[in-house]
Amino acid sequence: MKLKEEPKNKLVLTTRFVLCNDSLVTFVLYDEDGDWQLFGDEEIAEDEDAYTVSVEEILEMEPSLRKLPDMQQGQAVVRDTENKRWVFVEDED
Repeated sequence: MKLKEEPKNKLVLTTRFVLCNDSLVTFVLYDEDGDWQLFGDEEIAEDEDAYTVSVEEILEMEPSLRKLPDMQQGQAVVRDTENKRWVFVEDED
């Protein structure tokens, strides 16, 4: 599944840093439940740092997320900068 293929009104989890401070999304998890979690480099210390927004809103804020690869549930990807490719995170098992 690609994020851009989700319904526009589907909610995704992100942070206040991404929403309010224009922090770049550098880590994306498509979790086992089929939900998307998008984070920057900042450490999330409290529940107040977590926000939900629609797919449409996050793609408007950060159009580079349209380039996310096709992901299976449970997979995560990372990148260093906006112009870098998304790289799959390997399981540490």
